[in-house]
Amino acid sequence: MSEATESLRPELSDRELEIIELVATGLTNSEIASQLMISKRTVDNHVSNVFAKTGAKNRIALINWAMDHGKICRDGFNCCALPSPPIQKSIEPRNG
Repeated sequence: MSEATESLRPELSDRELEIIELVATGLTNSEIASQLMISKRTVDNHVSNVFAKTGAKNRIALINWAMDHGKICRDGFNCCALPSPPIQKSIEPRNG
């Protein structure tokens, strides 16, 4: 990956990644605050920062962004540490 491309990727903190994971499980900001034992206002700030960094306009767009960028898997949990399976392309002969 080029340096220019690398600089375009948002830098998310560990806490922001944790917030994304919890958003993906369907929790509200109040529920996230309760689970993390932080204030709802702090969660609101984290969510706003994540929206700004990713360009997401809503929670669904954020979840889609996170899956597309390998931040969460479909089950809602961080899969950054999991190795990506190799991409296999099958080439089929054209008919006619």
